[in-house]
Amino acid sequence: MAISEHGRWGGRLTSRPLPATDASIEALADEERGELVDIWQARAASELRVATSFEVIAADLRVLRADPLLVALAERGIDDEHRHHQLCLLVASRLKGAEVEPPEPLLHAVPQHPGAPERLLPSLHVLGHCVMNETFASAFLEASLAAAQGPVTQAAVRELLSDEIDHARIGWAYLASATAQLRSELQPWLLDVAQANLRMWRQTPRAYPTNPRVVEQGAPSALLVEQALGAGLRDLIVPGLEHLGFDVSGLHAWLDAGAPT
Repeated sequence: MAISEHGRWGGRLTSRPLPATDASIEALADEERGELVDIWQARAASELRVATSFEVIAADLRVLRADPLLVALAERGIDDEHRHHQLCLLVASRLKGAEVEPPEPLLHAVPQHPGAPERLLPSLHVLGHCVMNETFASAFLEASLAAAQGPVTQAAVRELLSDEIDHARIGWAYLASATAQLRSELQPWLLDVAQANLRMWRQTPRAYPTNPRVVEQGAPSALLVEQALGAGLRDLIVPGLEHLGFDVSGLHAWLDAGAPT
C-alpha cells in the first residue's frame, strides 16, 4: 500500500521521508493500532485548528507592524500546520494500514481577554499563542519523542517538534523587541494568560494511553504530559519572561502552589 508523503500543494510533508518499514507497527495488536489511529487522527484535527490560529497571529503581527520576518514566519506557520495536519493523517494511515479519512474540524475561538484594551489584544494573542501555547506544544512533543520507539512515529514527532520550536520563537522574538511601555502593559496579564493556556492543555479532550506499546508510538501518558507541561512552564516560559525583564514572582508563587487551573 502506497500512502503519499506529499501535501495537497505538492510539497513534502517531512524534511526526510518516513521509514519505509516499521517492525514496531507490524507487531502491534489490532486494538493497539486502533487506539493509535484515533490518537493521531485527533492530533491531525488539532493541527488544523492551529493553522487557523496562525491566520489570526499573522494578521495581528501585521496590525502591530512587527518585523516583516516575524510576519513571514507566522504566514509560514499557517502552511506548517496544514502540513502537520496531513502528516498526522499519514501516520494514522501507516498505523491502520489503509488511508484514513480526515477528522471533523474542531471549533476555533479567538481568545477575548475580557477587560483588556482593544489595542493590547494583538499583543496578548501573540503572547498567548506563540510564547505560551507553542512552547507548551514543544514540551509536549519533546515528551512524545522521548517516549517514542517506533521509527515512523519518531520521525513524525521530530518533524513536528522542529517546527513548533520555530513557532514559539516568533512570540519570544516579538517580546524581545517590545518597548518598555508594551511590556509594562502586558505584565498584569502574564498569570491570566499562563493559567488559561495550561487550563486549555489540561482540559482538551485527549486520549491518555496506559499501554507502554502505545506510548512508544508517540502518544504520551497523562503523567508524561503533565510533567512536560510543568517543565515547559518552569524551565522555559518563566525563565524566558524573567530574562526579558518581566516580574515573574506571581508565576513562581502559582507554580509553587502546584499551578492550579
